[in-house]
Amino acid sequence: MKTAFATLLLLTASAPLFAQSSTQTVFVSGLTGPTKTDVTYLGGLLVSERGTGMNDGRLTVVDRSGNAHAIVGGLPSGIDATNGVSGAQGVVVRGCCVVDLAIGEGDVLRFEGPPRQVPNPTGPNSPLFSTALRFTFNRTLHTVSDAFELTAADHAKLADGYNVEKKNSAGEWLMVRVLADTKDFRPDPVTNVRGSNPFALTDNRSETGMLLADAGQNSVVAIGPWFGPPRTVVRFNPVRNAAGVIPPVSDAVPTSIRHYEGSKYLVSLLTGVPFVPGNASIRVVDIAKRTEQPLISGLTSATDVLSLGSAIYVLEISSNLSQGAPGRLLRFASPTAQPEVLATGLLGASGMTYSAPLRSIFITEVFAGRVTRVQL
Repeated sequence: MKTAFATLLLLTASAPLFAQSSTQTVFVSGLTGPTKTDVTYLGGLLVSERGTGMNDGRLTVVDRSGNAHAIVGGLPSGIDATNGVSGAQGVVVRGCCVVDLAIGEGDVLRFEGPPRQVPNPTGPNSPLFSTALRFTFNRTLHTVSDAFELTAADHAKLADGYNVEKKNSAGEWLMVRVLADTKDFRPDPVTNVRGSNPFALTDNRSETGMLLADAGQNSVVAIGPWFGPPRTVVRFNPVRNAAGVIPPVSDAVPTSIRHYEGSKYLVSLLTGVPFVPGNASIRVVDIAKRTEQPLISGLTSATDVLSLGSAIYVLEISSNLSQGAPGRLLRFASPTAQPEVLATGLLGASGMTYSAPLRSIFITEVFAGRVTRVQL
């Protein structure tokens, strides 16, 4: 569930920094909770920033030299049930001028004695939590000269089903609309209610639309142009812990989704409390057959995955949670091979993307407020 991921982030926030390799450098810093990233039309980056919990999330564009500037502000951002921040998360860039963005669970729920959760009695910051939004600009992302700011009135209008059109100080134009609105929460026999936490997005290659990794409902969800609600493709069963471990099972928490081959997609599973080493994994989801099976097992805390050529790259938020270790980037020459460690010392590593023009993987570090570049 989403709160399991937030708990892990809190536990690794103060981990010591390991020495960096010669291929690992800080690309951009000074960000506020960078969570996920994608490559832009011009070979730069677009980064989602979750903000501080005060509806101050952002979309920030970064050029090839590491220069960053925000292009959208005022995105939903709230303090979740674990006192972490939840807001702008998975991001997909479409061509020159369109961006799709997943908005997390926010402050919709509160603990009433863990694991029992209840709806926030004071109400959430925004009605746009647990949604996917689309932003259409009238120019390329890198040429947006000043940030567009969404207001509380814009959030309400979007939640009512209407498009929002904005102009910035330079007279440039932006249109925002809701692509999908997943249920804020559902009844749950263990937690009373369980929130929806859209954490990652990717294109659906089998049909027009998107696939969403829901880290709250432990599922993969299809959203698209059909008339009707989002459709759950697969739900991941709880992961059984070793004998004597309490609780006996942990949530299987999906944290990324990437196309693999045909109708198959790779999904990284973080797993939840108590984050038993070896329980995390990379799964193959066949969205046509609505099945899933393991590809790489024995991981510690997987938050993202990339398939590049014949190799698979796995991002872990911690290499050893019990010792407070920071995260790392692993390369598997094949699913059964022993991994090579490509990067270490990552603080809150939650997302990555590959830039072919720069021959590099870029990693968002949510607690360090930076993006790290690993040249391949």
